[in-house]
Amino acid sequence: MGAVLDLFNVLLEPTAVFERVREKPKFLAPFLVICALQMIIGFLNLPFTQAAMHAMAASRPAAPAGAADPAKFAAIGLLFVPVGLIIAYVISAGLLWILTSLMSGEAKFIPLLSVTTYASITGVLLATAGVVVLRLKGIDNVTSMADLQPALGLDLLVPEAGKFLASVLKAINPFTIWGLILTAIGVTVTHKTSKGTGYTVATVSFLIGVLVAGGLASLFGGRAG
Repeated sequence: MGAVLDLFNVLLEPTAVFERVREKPKFLAPFLVICALQMIIGFLNLPFTQAAMHAMAASRPAAPAGAADPAKFAAIGLLFVPVGLIIAYVISAGLLWILTSLMSGEAKFIPLLSVTTYASITGVLLATAGVVVLRLKGIDNVTSMADLQPALGLDLLVPEAGKFLASVLKAINPFTIWGLILTAIGVTVTHKTSKGTGYTVATVSFLIGVLVAGGLASLFGGRAG
């Protein structure tokens, strides 16, 4: 139960939480809570996701008669949220492990996996803010998958940016910066590094993630904006 409470305590007392993580890393309990919260948010967003999928289908050549409505698969996609999250966490923790090893000479994967998981609570806050914005704007304003991620960051300053730049700017917002700070504190506390090392590791990891997201948006993303 303490590990679950720490998932929320980390927002206010990150140093104390990561001290406990250093002594006894926790992953499963906070991971399951994050999965549950993200699936609930995904469920609340289903009407908007289905609207975006319908809009995408309408912009493509007519599907053969009897073809399944792609929007019907939106709900099924919620079942794969845990798979997507664990892949993302393992990759993020692996990147932190490499960077921490290079900068401090020693790194432990499991504590960094715990740090990644706890810091991802800011992603839940970001998704929650997105739900609120979408409902304020209304479902009629959803015309692509890109619209499911309302502008909450630097993308507000460049509304007509291309796919790559829009994705990069979208990834830089108060919630992701908060997550970066939590990650930096987590690395510093769990590995007893200097603050400079912790923030460097977290920042480089963050920037790599932002650039990868931008590249994927350029290849597979919908309309920017």
